[in-house]
Amino acid sequence: MPTGENSDHISQEPNNIFLLAKIIINSFKISLFSTKKISFLIFFFLSFPLSFILFLLSFLTFPLKNRIQHLEEISLFSSIHVESKQLLEDANEEAKSLLFLKILFLFPTFLLSFFTAVTAVNVAFSVCSNGKPTILTAITAVKAVWIRVGVTTMCVYVIMLACTIVPGMLVAFLETRPFVRVVVEVIGSGLELHMMAVTSLALVVSVNEGMYGFDAIRVGSVLMEGKRVCGWVLSGLFVLFSGLVRGTMEMSMTMTMTMDGSDFKRVESTVVINLLWDNMVWIFLYALMVQWSFVVTTVFYFDLTRRDSIKSDRDSEISLV
Repeated sequence: MPTGENSDHISQEPNNIFLLAKIIINSFKISLFSTKKISFLIFFFLSFPLSFILFLLSFLTFPLKNRIQHLEEISLFSSIHVESKQLLEDANEEAKSLLFLKILFLFPTFLLSFFTAVTAVNVAFSVCSNGKPTILTAITAVKAVWIRVGVTTMCVYVIMLACTIVPGMLVAFLETRPFVRVVVEVIGSGLELHMMAVTSLALVVSVNEGMYGFDAIRVGSVLMEGKRVCGWVLSGLFVLFSGLVRGTMEMSMTMTMTMDGSDFKRVESTVVINLLWDNMVWIFLYALMVQWSFVVTTVFYFDLTRRDSIKSDRDSEISLV
């Protein structure tokens, strides 16, 4: 009888709303109180430079993206074949410049993202496990997991790229069927949101459990069983904030370039500096969001693993009865 009562008590799990509130509150406690010194160092040396570089890249590439789109649109309506061909060639040259800029920023962006993720996850998990994280333990964690986290990150990029490209190709193919296009877009967005939640957990699994690649992604998916809605909501919050920041950046860029009288062919260094200064608050907030998202995912992961551990203990007790 006591065993049965204990099993019933253990099987009672918090609903999604309570779990979400618990995760968010605990993540704030970890970031603001338990590890405020280490969190500040991670923010100052990793997440803020990462946010700054991402904003800088956006401001540098925005005129090129607009120029390419403008040239492609003009070429479609051009009645002269030679002129249309020349416009497409110009767009191709601009695309090469855009690709060069992205490649130039790829390495520092990846490194800062990698170090931010590993250190934030390690510190948060240590606190959840009643440990005492230090800068030394965080650096040691980076040395220990860089290979498997790197492999997992590449697998995550492949999956997220597929979730973006495949629905986009289907939407373009179904151009004459608007209703089907809407259905595909909705399903694609839902799939992308789900995979964001799973792959975020996979990175935490890769740091803490010694797994890498698609094995880590599989474990992340299994862990989310029963609490998928919670994972979707957390991912949706991050996407919502990122979309707000992106929209603000584009609006700021458009207004600045319009007032400057530019036709988006190029962007002056002074304009970029002014844009960075004007958006410093958003750069700061985005850096906080990036770092906090890793803490939130780690707290979510810890709750899921504890739930699985309790479930396993309960099943063992039942099997012994």
